[in-house]
Order: sequence, then C-alpha cells, then structure tokens
Amino acid sequence: MIPKVSILVPVYNVSKYIERCAHSLFQQTFDDIEYVFINDCTPDDSIEKLQKVIEQYPHRKQNVKIIHHKKNHGLATTRNTAIDNSSGQYIQVVDSDDWIEKDMIETMYKKAIEENADVVTSDIFIEDKGKTIRKYDIVASNQAENFRYYLTEICIQNLVNKLVKREFYEQNDNRVPDGLNILEDRHVMIRIYYVAKRIVRVDKAFYHYVRNQDSLTKKIGETHFGNIETFFELLRFYLKRNGIFEKYYFDFIKLKLSFDVEFFCNPIYYKSPFFYQFRDVYEENILRNKDFLKPVEKLMFFFTRHRLLIFTQLIRCLLLIKSYAKMK
Repeated sequence: MIPKVSILVPVYNVSKYIERCAHSLFQQTFDDIEYVFINDCTPDDSIEKLQKVIEQYPHRKQNVKIIHHKKNHGLATTRNTAIDNSSGQYIQVVDSDDWIEKDMIETMYKKAIEENADVVTSDIFIEDKGKTIRKYDIVASNQAENFRYYLTEICIQNLVNKLVKREFYEQNDNRVPDGLNILEDRHVMIRIYYVAKRIVRVDKAFYHYVRNQDSLTKKIGETHFGNIETFFELLRFYLKRNGIFEKYYFDFIKLKLSFDVEFFCNPIYYKSPFFYQFRDVYEENILRNKDFLKPVEKLMFFFTRHRLLIFTQLIRCLLLIKSYAKMK
C-alpha cells in the first residue's frame, strides 16, 4: 500500500541533533508515514543514535528506511536519493538538525486533502541562540502571483515548511542538480511554485528551523560562491526556456542584486580566500545594475567600496533587528 506521506531526512554529522529530530518524527499523531533517512557517509555516530531511537518506536520500525551512500555526495544528491527511495503521495523534507511539532503531518495532510492542494505551506519557528521566533508565510490567490511571491522573496523560501504532492518532485526540472548544495531549496521550490496550481497555507507554525553555525550553509568555501552563480545561471535558463524571462526580468535582476550586495558587503565572507575570486564579479554586476538597488543597498555598497565597514555593519544590524521585529 502506498503511504500517504513520506518524510525525507538527510543525515550527515548531526550527532548532537539527530535524536531530538527523530523523536519528533516518530511521535507524529499521523500514522501512515514512510520515513526515509539517507546516510551520506556521516563520519560521526549519527546513524547509531538514530537506530537506538528507532528501537523505541516498534510500531514505526517497519516503515523506516535507512539508505547508505558509499561516499559523501552532498545535500543535493542526498535529497534526490531520498526521493528515489520514497513512495508517499506527499513528501515532507526535514533537516536532521531541526525538529517538528507532533501534529504537523496530520494537520498538513488533512489540509492538502480538504483543499485538493499541490502544496501546503505553514509558518515556521526560527530557533536562534535560545530564542524562538515565528516567521509567517504568505500565499496569494492565484498561481502566477504565488510564483512572483516566491521569486521576489515575499513568501518563506524554505522547503521544509511545505508538504508537496509527490508528482512535483518527480519532474526532472524540479530535481536538484548534483553538486548544487547551496540554494538547493530555492532551486526546487521556484520550479514547483511555477507549475503548482493550488497552494494553500495552514495558519500555524510546526517546523523548528535551527540556525546552526555548523551547518553546510555556514561553511564558506569555493563551492559556496560557485553554487550561487550556478543557481542564477540555471534560473535564468529556466525562465528563458519557459518564455517568461522578459516578464520577470526586473524581479530576476533585483534577486541577483540582493545576493551580490549581501556577499560584497558582508565581512564574514572576507574570511574566505575564495571570496576574492568572485568579488569583482559581484562589484561589476552591482555597478551595472545600480539603478535597481534599494536605498539601503546603495548605502551599504557605498560604505563597503570606500572601506567604511563600521557603517556597513551598523546598517546590517539595524536591518536584522527590523527583520526580527517583523517575525514576532
């Protein structure tokens, strides 16, 4: 029998978090769940800890798969392996350093069936240094507007707060290219939001997203910067192939600019020796499209170019405070 929901979990170097994550998954109030864990050659004891938790839930054990990669492939390939080894009508992705509320799957699946939805989204909890902040998602009334919301970052960009009908992951365009381990969520969801006809929202937060300093997205190396450029090259190609690049040209430029300004003006990236291979590219793109910059982006760019980084940092701090205030 085909399970109603598959939960996909990549496992790599999460010994400190995997038990909390697994308990939250196995304690779900919804019964018909398939669990697919992908061991991406984790160097620690994450799998051993996971197996011990599984033993505590004998009623779930027969519905659990642990797939072992023979070598480390990264998050993109791991997600694809999980999809290939799952069979649920709907798919929920969970990162192994996060956790979810007990009624998440039951509530989201019920909403999906009631609304005949392709995607069900919800709000999300941001766990940051002991503070829990609720971030609200937003859904438009039509397909085209939902796509623009996602492209322009009006709605939540995360994949993990969304229950998605399986067929949308099976389309080749919606798979993550191997090696794209940064912005892989956006790569998938932009394409799903373009083709999904029915997207609905549950007015509740279930998913606890941990801002983990040890996570892949915080490891700044050559592939980090390269992945960002690849993401935008693939997005440009996708928009052009579907004949909508001109329609969303300004949205695309503004999205790319926001990333270029972030990398150019954030001192944390200066610590990476690979940053300077891309710095001129960011600066050139910003100068070429400076008319599209927001006033605050213009200020940060000016201060950074003139090495007045203390003012850049001040603006960044004020923006962070403002964003947190909006989420509360």
